[in-house]
Amino acid sequence: MYSGYQSVFLLQSVIDFFLDRLGLTPAVCAGFSLWALALYLVFIRFNQRLVDLLCSWLNDADRSLFSEQTLNRRPKGWEERNQLFASILSVLPSLGLGLGLFLVLNTTLGSSWAIASGLLIAIGAGVYQLGRQDAENSRRDRRP
Repeated sequence: MYSGYQSVFLLQSVIDFFLDRLGLTPAVCAGFSLWALALYLVFIRFNQRLVDLLCSWLNDADRSLFSEQTLNRRPKGWEERNQLFASILSVLPSLGLGLGLFLVLNTTLGSSWAIASGLLIAIGAGVYQLGRQDAENSRRDRRP
């Protein structure tokens, strides 16, 4: 029988074994995460439309799967749950594209350039989005 510490160590060993077999090092995880963040920030309007589309699709799926009585008995925050699932699912395309872009840059330019360029583009996209939101907020606050 394993104690609590031994089972945690065993689980960590199994996770490390599979990550080593797949070639996922901390540098690879950091690199494709930075690229995924950069792509998410660059295509934020597309991601917002994708969240709305997925949320409406999940709400329609709920309406088609359950009867009217079941839908009336469900708790108040049901649509918010679908919005949460939609926002989580909308991150997956950015993760996939970020991984692909990181792997291409990693093989052509090297690991350090792939991570550094992902960091620079993520910072640039974040600054751009902050400026865009500030401009939208100042336009809304101004009265014609």
